[in-house]
Amino acid sequence: MALNYSVALRPNPQDKEAAPKAYATAQINGELSLKQLSRRVASQTTVSRADVVAVLTATVENLLEALQEGKQVDFGELGKFRLQIVSEGTNTLAEFTSTNIKKVNIQYIPGEDLKSIFAGLEFQPVASRKAQSAALRAEKEGKTVPDLLGTPATEENPNA
Repeated sequence: MALNYSVALRPNPQDKEAAPKAYATAQINGELSLKQLSRRVASQTTVSRADVVAVLTATVENLLEALQEGKQVDFGELGKFRLQIVSEGTNTLAEFTSTNIKKVNIQYIPGEDLKSIFAGLEFQPVASRKAQSAALRAEKEGKTVPDLLGTPATEENPNA
């Protein structure tokens, strides 16, 4: 299975004067809802869908509660979750107060099994959503549709 990605030019946030560089962005091709996930789990086990939803909901509530208590939550093969603080620095320890804390993020550290899955992942280039939208507009207007992936034109593919 391949992970779809598109490429876009982005500026360097640390160096506003630097020329933009091309970076890959994973292209999401859907979502697995709680309802769909619970149906899948229920079909693979002897647990009802309602029970799966109840367990997943309680799991999330306990995860959030444990994080607020300052605990790291270990989900085994899935990975670990913990809080990460983003703050402004001060010149001395005495100057630092909680007002220097700007936000808190949830940090996720994948488990070993997930790391090995990512190591063998293949990648498939696709057009960005913006490029797909532009191509649809051009097609509706009867204009020539540009090659969305930048493939050079050939005799076999003159529209590229």
